[in-house]
Amino acid sequence: MTGALHRTGSATLASTSPPLPGYLVAATERSISVRVGDGTWTLDRTDVLDIVERDAASAQSGCEGRPVLVRVRSGATADFTQRRRVEVTDRPLTLAPEQSPARGDDELARQTEIWARGLELTAGPGVGGATMTCCQTRSQHGSDDGIACDSLD
Repeated sequence: MTGALHRTGSATLASTSPPLPGYLVAATERSISVRVGDGTWTLDRTDVLDIVERDAASAQSGCEGRPVLVRVRSGATADFTQRRRVEVTDRPLTLAPEQSPARGDDELARQTEIWARGLELTAGPGVGGATMTCCQTRSQHGSDDGIACDSLD
């Protein structure tokens, strides 16, 4: 089986990201599945450039599958699945929305820099120049309130 897990792509290894460490839990002619801490990646076999066995001593004990490092080609498409605890309710099965960063933080920081440059002020915090302040509140019912302002220190 390990002979079938060697390089299948034609891209050079130098042009790829660091290898994905995980546990090889399934391998077919079409796809491979690698379990990582947060879930399982399923990749098309043609997107996998290289699979290298990891030292079993460096792997966590009790995990199913073989410890491996997987190198994936740039532009690959993969499925990611996660295990979730399901509790029966009167609603259909759904996932809670992810918490988003405060809206406008990046835009406000850019506008503060532009405003400070126009007034020839230092835009770094704590140096007596222009700063950006943002405050945001969240409730469990989905409201999202916040304020933001530019100021001179």
